[in-house]
Amino acid sequence: MQDTGFIEELLPFMPGVVRCEHALQELNFAWRLIESTAKMVCPLEAKTILPTMKATRDGFNDLEKELVTHLVQENLAKSAQELHFKAQVIIDIVVRNLFERTADVGFLAMDEAIRDFILDPQRDPAAMVARLRAYRDKYTVYDEILVLDTDGKVLVQLDERNPIAQSHDPLIRRTLGCDTYVETFAQSDLRVSGGRSLIYSRKIAHPEHGAPIGVLCLCFPIAVEMAGVFAGLRKAGDRSVMLMLDADGAVIASSDAEHIAIGRRVPLALDGDYQMLSYAGREYFAKTCAAQDYQGYGGPGWLGHVMIPCETAFRHRHDDALSAYDAATLAGIMSHAKTFCPPLDHVTVKAEAINLSLRRVVWNGKIMSAGQDRDLLRLKSILHEISQTGDETRRLFKNSIYDLYATVISSGLQDLAFVSRLMIDLMDRSLYERANDCRWWALTPDVRRLMAARAATADAQDAKRRRLARILDDINVLYTAYSRLVIFDAGGVIVAASGLQEAGDAGNGHGDGDGIVGRAMDAALVRKTLALPDDQAYCVSPFEPTWLYGDRPTYIYCAAIREPAGSGEPGAAGEPDGIGRVVGGIGVVFDAEAEFSNMLKSSLPRQSGAFAAYADRDGRVISSTHPGYPVGSVLAPAALKEDAAAGEKAGAGAGIVVLDGSYTMIGQTMSFGYREYKNTDNYRNDVIALAGVPIGLQADGLAPGADAAAAGEIPARREQWQNGAAVHEFGIVAVDDDIYALPSSCVIEAIEANRMHAASTLKPLIVGVLNYQDADGAPSAFVPVVNLRYLMHSDARGAGEAGHSGDIIVVRHGGHMLGLLVDGLIDVLPFGEDQIEGAIRLFHSRPSYVRNLIKTADPARMMQVIDVESIVKRVFAGNAGSFGPPGAIAALAG
Repeated sequence: MQDTGFIEELLPFMPGVVRCEHALQELNFAWRLIESTAKMVCPLEAKTILPTMKATRDGFNDLEKELVTHLVQENLAKSAQELHFKAQVIIDIVVRNLFERTADVGFLAMDEAIRDFILDPQRDPAAMVARLRAYRDKYTVYDEILVLDTDGKVLVQLDERNPIAQSHDPLIRRTLGCDTYVETFAQSDLRVSGGRSLIYSRKIAHPEHGAPIGVLCLCFPIAVEMAGVFAGLRKAGDRSVMLMLDADGAVIASSDAEHIAIGRRVPLALDGDYQMLSYAGREYFAKTCAAQDYQGYGGPGWLGHVMIPCETAFRHRHDDALSAYDAATLAGIMSHAKTFCPPLDHVTVKAEAINLSLRRVVWNGKIMSAGQDRDLLRLKSILHEISQTGDETRRLFKNSIYDLYATVISSGLQDLAFVSRLMIDLMDRSLYERANDCRWWALTPDVRRLMAARAATADAQDAKRRRLARILDDINVLYTAYSRLVIFDAGGVIVAASGLQEAGDAGNGHGDGDGIVGRAMDAALVRKTLALPDDQAYCVSPFEPTWLYGDRPTYIYCAAIREPAGSGEPGAAGEPDGIGRVVGGIGVVFDAEAEFSNMLKSSLPRQSGAFAAYADRDGRVISSTHPGYPVGSVLAPAALKEDAAAGEKAGAGAGIVVLDGSYTMIGQTMSFGYREYKNTDNYRNDVIALAGVPIGLQADGLAPGADAAAAGEIPARREQWQNGAAVHEFGIVAVDDDIYALPSSCVIEAIEANRMHAASTLKPLIVGVLNYQDADGAPSAFVPVVNLRYLMHSDARGAGEAGHSGDIIVVRHGGHMLGLLVDGLIDVLPFGEDQIEGAIRLFHSRPSYVRNLIKTADPARMMQVIDVESIVKRVFAGNAGSFGPPGAIAALAG
């Protein structure tokens, strides 16, 4: 828990908590005023309640500090959680994107056409520009591609606005001396813009002896990428500034460049959940996150950073995450405060204990003064003020605790909405790359040439197959997201497949590619592939089991392979000019089980029992971390499914549903695509990302009597009995969901139920005994305690066990004392005789414990007056044999 000084430092930034603190202080003053008034007006009569008043005031005073502290902490935790999540997403989602770039530059550097272009003295730049443009049309993440010779001379480039003839950038030397990719983020003479650029470079090696013959550079527009990332994380009214920083804290990209410009240096906040930083004369809450490794790749060493001005950090929190739920659901959710939010439960339990004690004292004071006048009338006035102030204090704590819990729930729901959005973004970005890969690999010159050529002999056919298999193996080694790559002919028969026998493992779908050559692809997928109109088009199988993936479900992305230009092969009738005849297709078998699992696990919330899943529109699971919902099962909470189906594509939401008998927070986001993927490329495949955290088992609501004071005021018709009519006062109590009245003349006092000793041998009527001594100092006596719930509802609700919660009303009739276990105390109220009627007796063969009925000012409301005499007779007289003689009670207690 933070120290007092830190809490006071934060309070000015939290107007809602300040208002609560002021209200608590006003109530504290009211308690002092009542206490002082009681000492002056009726000191003798009030002496029995003054100690309890002081204890109540002190208890609320201590609890006030604790409540304010928790309100501050939870508001702070919600903001800190949002800052941390955004900062982590900013860097992690970019690192996952850049991981794909490391594979791209490696594969393109091996492109046969690029090698031939460099080695050809009569090279045709226009033809190479066309090929590189075709590549960029597939991989739209690049804004410039350059091919240089070993001396840094630019042989060809795409961006006409970036005319470069010669480069002296040190990255050329580093790349030529490296056997893998080189990642550079710096100012470069390869870019005329003058700013820092992110460039992936790889040496191009001679196809025969491997000597360097050139350098390939792929330029990634980080500003364009970050604009999309920031837009996805920004909420309505969001005052935070999201930044991408280099290792020294210099801004690479900013969500608000007018606020914090690119190139500015900001202080880092790498320690703890958040830090308070000073920047440009202003205080900020901030969080900085380093990247988490993705498949061994850690990124360029950049940092995600989010900061928000302290004065605005807590002013947008007007959302009530619980207001949308009915009373029963809300009660069930709130019943899990202890496990879900221990500080909240601690405050709740202490506040309720103080309230119960106060309510009992007031109730007993009203019983004591019932029917009295003079000085005791003054005590009644004091008791009335105590009761009203107690109710106000109770309401304030209840509302504040509700707000605190709503803050915790809202924070959890917000986090899950973010998580689900990250999950679907990861999926769409990954599958975007799959659509790119299959289209580009279908343009591989050797693949097109071999597929267009007719092998005259079996040996030639075998050589063709092996050459195609080697190409596929080389690709699959670089692109590990695939279980298998296959090439099939125009008849749908597989002619080559990646094997990865030495690198893979059969459990992941890998193995010897020769085993599947000659088998037929799915006919529907082949038809769609062969009908693709151009090299920008692709098709995807449904997510369903396939023998190409060990009879497990996955996606297969396909593109048509067309004969190369000038091959001499006749084109198909009606084909557009410049589009070669389709001679087959390439299919990339996505390793869905491993890849989706990796995406889900990397996004999984940290709470106990948390799960994540991808599902289609109908809720059928595509991938899941929940053991109860394997692939193919249905996970579709109705409320969320409806929202997702009706919502906008980029919408994310969260809610609380009952899943497998437990209240569960679930965030969901419908797939919204990435760049042109699923947006302008005519591919539709709606997937919902679901992230869930269980709250606790479904409850029926609050326990009986748990909130007895909330049962409402009992409206007495005062205007009638004030006109000289006889008035009788009654102690009003709650039993289950019913309200009962006890004649005040029979009541001695109410005491807490935990003073009772259990009486297991005398149940269900007698639940325990009291070793009771009244205020007059008479010797103590054993008093049996009757389960009033059983007595009044023995055929139904009262059949269950009675707990030790609630209150015991000690009553006297004749020479006998008896305890009545009730669920709660409500008030002591006067009623006129005209409001009291005799009970209706319908079944005379059955004992009745209701003596009268009381009409209230509300015609729909009636109270039953308990017949204390009948209960005493049942326990101590003729029916006592059923429950043991009076001596058994003493023996039990002894």
